[in-house]
Amino acid sequence: MENDIETRRNEAIEELQAAFAGIGSGEGLARFIGGHGVQSRVFEFRWSEPSVEIDFRLPCERVLSAEETQKGELEEIGAVIRMAILLLSSVEQLKAMGRLEVSCDERGTNYAVYNAEGELEDFGDDWAPLVKRLESELGDIQGTAPTIIWP
Repeated sequence: MENDIETRRNEAIEELQAAFAGIGSGEGLARFIGGHGVQSRVFEFRWSEPSVEIDFRLPCERVLSAEETQKGELEEIGAVIRMAILLLSSVEQLKAMGRLEVSCDERGTNYAVYNAEGELEDFGDDWAPLVKRLESELGDIQGTAPTIIWP
């Protein structure tokens, strides 16, 4: 069972990396696209397991939107893809923290950190403090502080 989850997690990481590469190369997103019509397309990614829950749903490829708006949407999607890759790559280490929930949609970003007893330890609507916390806690677990590059 654990190997099955690990395999699906690794596949999700590979798909996210390919989607991120598509943004970087100018090809756009070919994966994780939902919605219909020219103004209702969305990037969607959801993941749930005991230590991590991810829920992203952001507008994208809205061809009638201004070019700057479309560029900003892709930058935000790139950031959430990097967050998802970081979290999925760190699931084993995150288990020691308890549970982490992140979400992002048109209304904004949110995170909540629960300890091993299920009590809320930290929450917010800006991922910068979460990234600092992850650097610190993942470093404590691994013995060295990782450097997380964040926009």
